[in-house]
Amino acid sequence: MLLFIYVCIFILNLVAILLTYRFLGNELEKKEKGIFIIVGIAVMYLLVTIVYWLSTKSINLGQSMGEGQNLITFAFVPVNSMLILPFLASSYKSLKMGNMEDIIFKRRTILLVVVLLVVLIFEFFYFKDIQTGILNLINRS
Repeated sequence: MLLFIYVCIFILNLVAILLTYRFLGNELEKKEKGIFIIVGIAVMYLLVTIVYWLSTKSINLGQSMGEGQNLITFAFVPVNSMLILPFLASSYKSLKMGNMEDIIFKRRTILLVVVLLVVLIFEFFYFKDIQTGILNLINRS
């Protein structure tokens, strides 16, 4: 069961990366696309890890803490990435190509940050319940 979950998480991560790559278009260099994707995914991992830590710091997770944290982090990062990064990538591409003014790009970025904050707040309240469920799943394996 755990292997199936990891395979699904891998596929989600792959979809998030390919979706962001596609939204960056053909106009940008591959190096610039790679940097954008790596930085975007790294920021998502950092944010999800911080939210996870804040939401579960009052729970006694025992020895399964690392595996549960990995499952939650690896599952939520691609979901958050699919919600935010493709739209940010599209706006970034338009800005780089000269099709968008700086102020419009800033407004879109602010809107995406607000959406991401709402998603992270939602996740904050559910990580404790999800952590308990994952610990039960791990203990059954």
